[in-house]
Amino acid sequence: MENSNTDLLIREADRLIDTATEELQRAEEDVITHLICVNSRQSILNYLIAFLHRNGEAAKKPVTMAGLLDQCRALDGRFHLIDLTPINCRFKAQEDDYCLHVEKVAECLQIARQTQAITHDTSPAY
Repeated sequence: MENSNTDLLIREADRLIDTATEELQRAEEDVITHLICVNSRQSILNYLIAFLHRNGEAAKKPVTMAGLLDQCRALDGRFHLIDLTPINCRFKAQEDDYCLHVEKVAECLQIARQTQAITHDTSPAY
């Protein structure tokens, strides 16, 4: 059961990234930045939680992006390659803020893609 939940989190995160990527490819004046922001944030959270579940760990409360990343870093050094600094909401447990600038949400989407790459990689942790 735990594996199916983990797989579901990863599939949903992949879908969110695909949707955000499609949105970012639109003309800048047509881009819905809220969609990219929220999808990027949720995909990062999903990937980090899925990685923890896959490794038999539970997310520590309060659940924040920065806290989850710290937990993942303790299990796999590759997560040290991820820099959440551009993500203003990384310390928030609630998702009530979002960014409005295309450049900013593009950075968040890039971080989501980095998280995706590490989570999908099946090579051993280091």
